[in-house]
Amino acid sequence: MDRTRTALRQMAQEDPELAARLVLQALPAAVRRIPPPIDYELTVTGLGSWRVAVHDGDARVEPSAAEDGGRDGLDFRLETDPAGLAAMAAGTSPLRLMLGGRLRIRGKRRRALKLRAMANGDDVSIADAAAAGAEIDPDAIFRALEYLIDPEWTRGHRFTLAYEIAPGAKGTGAGTWCVRVNDGHRLQVGTDPPADGGPDATVKLDFDTYKRLIGGEITPAQGMREQLTDIEGEIYPVTLLGRWIDRSQGRDDAELARECHQREIQARRAGTWGGIDGNGSGNGAAAESAVKSSLPLQVEGTTADGDGGAADPALAPAGGRRAPGELMGYGELYALWERQNWRVHELDFSVDREQWVTTPREAQENTAWSLGSFYIGEERVTADLAPFLLAAPSGEVEVFLATQLVDEARHAAFFDRFGAEVMALESDDLRTRMRELEAMMMPPWFETFDDGLRDVANRIKASPDDLDLFVEGITTYHLVIEGVLATTGQRMILRYVEDHGLYPGFQKGFSLVEQDEHRHIAFGVRFLRDAIAEDPRHGETVERAVAELVPNAAHVFCPPYADDPSDFVSYGYHSSYVYGYAYRKLKRRMKVLGLDTPPPEDLMPGPIASPEEARAAGMPV
Repeated sequence: MDRTRTALRQMAQEDPELAARLVLQALPAAVRRIPPPIDYELTVTGLGSWRVAVHDGDARVEPSAAEDGGRDGLDFRLETDPAGLAAMAAGTSPLRLMLGGRLRIRGKRRRALKLRAMANGDDVSIADAAAAGAEIDPDAIFRALEYLIDPEWTRGHRFTLAYEIAPGAKGTGAGTWCVRVNDGHRLQVGTDPPADGGPDATVKLDFDTYKRLIGGEITPAQGMREQLTDIEGEIYPVTLLGRWIDRSQGRDDAELARECHQREIQARRAGTWGGIDGNGSGNGAAAESAVKSSLPLQVEGTTADGDGGAADPALAPAGGRRAPGELMGYGELYALWERQNWRVHELDFSVDREQWVTTPREAQENTAWSLGSFYIGEERVTADLAPFLLAAPSGEVEVFLATQLVDEARHAAFFDRFGAEVMALESDDLRTRMRELEAMMMPPWFETFDDGLRDVANRIKASPDDLDLFVEGITTYHLVIEGVLATTGQRMILRYVEDHGLYPGFQKGFSLVEQDEHRHIAFGVRFLRDAIAEDPRHGETVERAVAELVPNAAHVFCPPYADDPSDFVSYGYHSSYVYGYAYRKLKRRMKVLGLDTPPPEDLMPGPIASPEEARAAGMPV
């Protein structure tokens, strides 16, 4: 549904100057429809004069030169006021405007009949104008939203967005605009900040990026990936307004069809894994606190470190039951598992579902890739943990690994419930939904999980009494897969969705997954330290496995759209911050084991940011 003409009619009556500004902005695209040759001058009272020339392969709209009056070589001159120009653009007959004295044509009037070609085809959009090289007027575009956005689309929504546009390369286009959406009422647009508090989100970009966005040269998702656009606050209302703007220009039909299809799947899948269909609760105050605090859930017996995150959960804090630096025992970790159990079916995905279907397909695909690594990974590690349980060298290790097996199965159910009920994956069972996402995975993922973890699990299954092999397996599983990949990815994703108000049900569940992973890593570090203390040569096994596995595993962080694994942005963070976080976590745990860690350049595909740089960027360290 293209509302351009409807909006212009309303603007012509209420704000003719604004309407005229929009029409003039679209003129470079519209005149390309005129059959050449033609050369005329357009004068709009109070706004200026423009010379329009259309010749083979060329259409130009330029301000008329004051010294020559724009007369040389003209076919005719067209004069009107803003209301007349707006009315003509909205479909009013030029003859009617001429009879009413609103439009004057001087010169070759028959040549002026060619202007009727500008009405052929669809209405010229803002994107068409930008692509045609028009001088973009962001103030006119923002103020026109009051007329372009159908108030009916906004029912059930109340929010305020601020758009801060910095000057472009030519020093033009800067300004700040606030857009207020109020549940079925006409949008309100102004340059003053909201009187009733700050905006729900602030979108920051420069004028050159703004032109590329409205011209369709780059997508909003691409602008975010390349850090050309920055959103502070909630992303969902920004996405909604973007969709409405596209809809007003007749460019949202494909997304509406996709949304309708996904809503049908969501409705059909309600109750997957026994999930609730409304507001859920029952996972405890600790989980609620984790969602709100933007910090990892801490394992009992640990304290926060000085960087605003949780200290390594393998270490006991000062002043506790154990001496500082002592590791938690298997029995304590088991008791912790009992206290921290949670239920996948109680998570409430009602808000998540609405946010997902509103998100355009490109952004959905980016999210599906990153969550797919966990989705498939949790099922993989559930299956691959079974041989470890059978090969456990002690009863205590066996019991803890049994709790971890339950955890991993719960995590697989959590991701599958989210994939089925929220992401609306096409397939109707867990394994075929996994195959949908497997198609998005890159070679490093398969090399890490299949050639790395599954290979060592199969070797443990074949030789369950080989302790050296078991040590290699725990290093692969707990120190690399969970300790390097999982914890880093979890922190990046959780920080992003928390900061931007996305997917509250997923936030809650993924925070609980993160809590479990920290407990698993605590077990792995405890087991490896005991093994090394008993036989120091096991330390060589750990060091060898880390040196062989981590360089390839770290490539899993690199998204499909990145050209260079040493230089990309994921979830708002540069790769140097991602690699820095992963490396420091590994180094901290290796230190607990009394082992040296290879330098970062030997393990990470790109440079790592220092802790100071990470803190300055708001990144966990």
